[in-house]
Amino acid sequence: HKSLGNGVDPADLIKDFGADIVRLWAASSDYHADVRCSKEIFKQIAQNYLKFRNTARYCLGNLADFDPNTDMVAAENLEELDKWALTKLGELTQAVRKAYNNYEFHVVTHIINDFCVVELSSFYLDIIKDRLYCEEATGLRRRSAQTALYLIVDAMAKLFAPILAFTCDEIWQSMPHGSGDDARNVLLNQMPEGFDAYKLDETVMAKWDTVMKLRQDVNGVLERARADKRIGKALEAHVSLATADESIKAACEGINLAEVCIVSSCAWEEAAEGAEVATGTNFPALTVGVTEARGEKCPRCWMHSEEADENGLCKRCAAVISKLEIEL
Repeated sequence: HKSLGNGVDPADLIKDFGADIVRLWAASSDYHADVRCSKEIFKQIAQNYLKFRNTARYCLGNLADFDPNTDMVAAENLEELDKWALTKLGELTQAVRKAYNNYEFHVVTHIINDFCVVELSSFYLDIIKDRLYCEEATGLRRRSAQTALYLIVDAMAKLFAPILAFTCDEIWQSMPHGSGDDARNVLLNQMPEGFDAYKLDETVMAKWDTVMKLRQDVNGVLERARADKRIGKALEAHVSLATADESIKAACEGINLAEVCIVSSCAWEEAAEGAEVATGTNFPALTVGVTEARGEKCPRCWMHSEEADENGLCKRCAAVISKLEIEL
């Protein structure tokens, strides 16, 4: 683009941003139109780069004790939320492969960025923290989450490697590998094909879309309760849900809404007197009430429990600690 000011000093680019940011800028630019270049554009590209890198760091940080050759959980035993994430990963993989085949590199960068921000950071990765940090280290629930994280970071490193060659190989060198991988360099491996073994059907995915929207409505009321000093952290909250729309209740059946909303407890009931109450934004028929969590705060997971033991531990944490003591 020939406009005045549409350019930067190459020496400044390498010094301030590095080679992969320059590659990401080139790939993010839609070459069907005039290409723009400025320091401000590079700063925005750097922010998108950090979202991808931080997502990879989160995955890698929770795979330190995971061996894909022995610890992978079979598809039929995975938690449904983990299958949801892998279904989304399968959709991403197909979209990225199609974009590469059409030389639409800007589409690749945009959809990977959206996947990191929308599906992962603001939803899936936020929810599974408790499982990763507080469940039994080798238990099925934690291994299920680790299996999903491994497949996610493995696929994203391969999918983004043609563009972020240095960063993706750095990820590759830091992660565990299966027996069929070439550990020397990420570019010596094949692109992921798909994840049909983990795929949920459209009905189940629609159910999780409802749960995501409900979580957004709950988060809005939690923010108000925090602003009004009714609660501190979300884990200090009990959430009451009420609606005349039975389809919302049906979509949430069998799902631990307290875990999804990252609160100590959540129940379908009328809000207690004095609660912070609001109707949903996504679901105007939904009434959300927030009060202080019931019971005693567990010193290990910070959730409040009405069934704490003599050490103040909730039932889940007490069971995990008792197994550790037996092993010792």
